[in-house]
Amino acid sequence: MVFPLTITALVTLGGGCWRRDLPTIDPGGDDGRGGVEGGRGGSYGASGGTSGPGGAYGGLPHGTGAGGGAAASANKLDVLFMVDDSASMAPLQTKLAAQLPNFLDGLKDPTTGQYRDLHVGVVSSSLGAGDWGNVNQCASGVHPGDDAGKFQQGPGGAGSGNCTMLNMGEKFLKSGDGTAANPQNFSGSIGPALQCMALLGDSGCGFESQFKAVLTALAKAADPLDPDNGGFLRADARLLIVMLTNEDDCSVANDSLLLDPGINSAMDPSGLGALQSYRCNEFGHLCGGQPPPHGFDLGMTPPEANLATGTYRTASGPGTGGVVLNGCVSEDGAGKTETLSFPFTNPAGVPDPTHGHLYGTIPAITAAIKSYKADPNDVFVAAVAGPTTDGAGQSLYRVFAQSNPAAGGEMDPVVDHSCVQATAADPEYADPAVRIHQWVDGFGANGVFYPICANDFSAALTAIASVATN
Repeated sequence: MVFPLTITALVTLGGGCWRRDLPTIDPGGDDGRGGVEGGRGGSYGASGGTSGPGGAYGGLPHGTGAGGGAAASANKLDVLFMVDDSASMAPLQTKLAAQLPNFLDGLKDPTTGQYRDLHVGVVSSSLGAGDWGNVNQCASGVHPGDDAGKFQQGPGGAGSGNCTMLNMGEKFLKSGDGTAANPQNFSGSIGPALQCMALLGDSGCGFESQFKAVLTALAKAADPLDPDNGGFLRADARLLIVMLTNEDDCSVANDSLLLDPGINSAMDPSGLGALQSYRCNEFGHLCGGQPPPHGFDLGMTPPEANLATGTYRTASGPGTGGVVLNGCVSEDGAGKTETLSFPFTNPAGVPDPTHGHLYGTIPAITAAIKSYKADPNDVFVAAVAGPTTDGAGQSLYRVFAQSNPAAGGEMDPVVDHSCVQATAADPEYADPAVRIHQWVDGFGANGVFYPICANDFSAALTAIASVATN
């Protein structure tokens, strides 16, 4: 039988967020140990795409290419770090921090041996859970669930970080150019200062919004009067964006209903599936032209499970069972939407205006970021994230069924880890970063991608510094 949802009470939350009369739901850690994983829903959040009503950027915030058409100075560089602050990321942040002094050394002018004129900012992956306000750790407008693209000064939230090396009132690092008119804005050395800023902790939202965080941060930084990010972007500086994350992008529009916490079953007639990371894979990707499997045939009464069970990848070898998906790309507005016979709506009956699509197409996101420079060749991007293929080019995207205790033990689909790194503590892992890898590839020689599962990040950070300075 199909059991439709019954709404017993309606409550309107601040900031336009809705909730059902349900207990707070924690998306969890997505570590393959059962339970409810950290969902990573997404939404298109803009009318049109690269050529639709939303214009060239699909309604995304974008720059003006200011600078009179002149190329940026090779001696000036604005560096934006997007650091995933969801559960399981603390040891990976520590690994990143260990290499940041060497990374900054790689940005020095080889002729003078001095640091270039740097601006360095840090933003988290937490931007809430769309139009829902009762998802634990993802509350709208509240740190650590929603940092709103504001620069972080270490743990504690924007403007309240505990990195005391920054001068009072400063929001990002400035190395200066060695003159009295443009001094550095921190005490001590820049390496330890950035290390402190990048260690955000792992109590943020489990629905990572990597792209939305970057686009929001840049839009704020382009406004010289913005109280959080203003003054960061300079027309005559190159721009480098670095992402550290162990899950794929799942940015959601503010009015998206995709992350409805009242639905936690693949048998639900909405087609949303369980409240776990896989919901975003299913709505955010196309593999061989088709969405990843839902796990149940909703045309049957009751819905029939149709996905084989399997196991997660470990440090000693790949996972088993399920199905390996090939040719996976960002759905870019052409993927799965809600079940038309049962569209998901908020408690007032208003349907999801995003129809379950992700926030922005990859071409639109790429174009929007490039638009901040007069010469798009002055924009560089890098990601340290989950690989999508192995060294032989074979897909690492495996989906299998696993028991969902929060849904009475039904066998719901999950995505396998694409890499696992053995450590003295808990293993480190990552899932296939389909959208992020596709985004990096769109920058050609100005983009680099490194797997996050590694003994250290020395090779990755060295390559990232090199691509932005050569």
